[in-house]
Amino acid sequence: MKKEEALQHLHDDTFRPALAETVAALERYFQQNKDQLVREFVESFRQMLLHIEFMQNNKELPPVGFIHYSLLRTTVLDGTHTFLMEAYTEQWYWEPVECYARYDAAWALREASKLISLLDERRKMYMGTIHAADVEFMVLKEMELFCQFVTALARVAIPEVIKLPEYQQIRKADRLHIRVGEFKDISEVVYVEERIKRDEKESRSLLGQPKGTFCTHETFAHMDLPRSNVDALDLRYCDFSGSNFTDSQFRECVLFGTRWVKSKLQRTDFSHSLLCDADFRHADLSGAIFSYVEGQGVSADELHRVPGLLGVQFAYADLEGADFRHSRLYHANFHGANMRNAVFFEKDRERFALSETQMQQIEWKTE
Repeated sequence: MKKEEALQHLHDDTFRPALAETVAALERYFQQNKDQLVREFVESFRQMLLHIEFMQNNKELPPVGFIHYSLLRTTVLDGTHTFLMEAYTEQWYWEPVECYARYDAAWALREASKLISLLDERRKMYMGTIHAADVEFMVLKEMELFCQFVTALARVAIPEVIKLPEYQQIRKADRLHIRVGEFKDISEVVYVEERIKRDEKESRSLLGQPKGTFCTHETFAHMDLPRSNVDALDLRYCDFSGSNFTDSQFRECVLFGTRWVKSKLQRTDFSHSLLCDADFRHADLSGAIFSYVEGQGVSADELHRVPGLLGVQFAYADLEGADFRHSRLYHANFHGANMRNAVFFEKDRERFALSETQMQQIEWKTE
């Protein structure tokens, strides 16, 4: 058997099934231990913030514009399983200042190391055709599948991070980005803080752009923007927390990972929008319309769990009179939400995770 054939056989016969099993196990671990993982992530961030404050007090670090969590692939091979945490000025890599710490991501990355060990044992069946470096490369090429869980953890933990006194005390640039990804390579924004609040006119202009426009990772938090008419925009990972969007429309929008915590959204229309991982905790959604919304994961294949890993959150929201007919929000979290007179189809009664009290509050309709 030639090397290319041996590698393909090892990949198809051993690696792909083991990888699928590992990703599924990681998802279960993430969901079952999310609260503890968040606490550990927040504490690692707090230690980084203390280091930033120390350097700033010693005039060694200007206001911070970027905080970056970088996957270190070599730590999968040496067993240390860490992400590098770095703080930069608003110039990012072009004005490097050595301010860094490390985040212990063994809960996610050690599974990659286990895969390498498995493949290293199985490669011996191929009579020396496959080398140790070959199996290492095979696993390292798929590291985004492990990194996706750390990125999701960062998204759910950042709201706790920004409450920290240590976060409030550091000096920040006008725009602070928190990112997770590869070391000085592709990375993903998980949070943006705008130090200079944009005015209502500029915000309405952004939200009023033509259909199909990308307007991602923007901040519209704590703004008064009732009766906004937003039509088919890509608004993934925007922050609308604490804002007033009463009587607004967000129809046919991409709203992956958007934050609406404690927002006023009475009678707001979200119909035909994509809501994967959207967070509506403690929001006032009385009379809101969720007809034909999609909240399930929409990943391209079975190994990518994002978006959809965090689920749609309605915990403690006011959903009185909200319309959920034709919605696909079957795994949404409705814990503690007011469901009085919310409208659902009778056929979906068993599909939603609702308490007995909530089931009694709902108006169940036939088509």
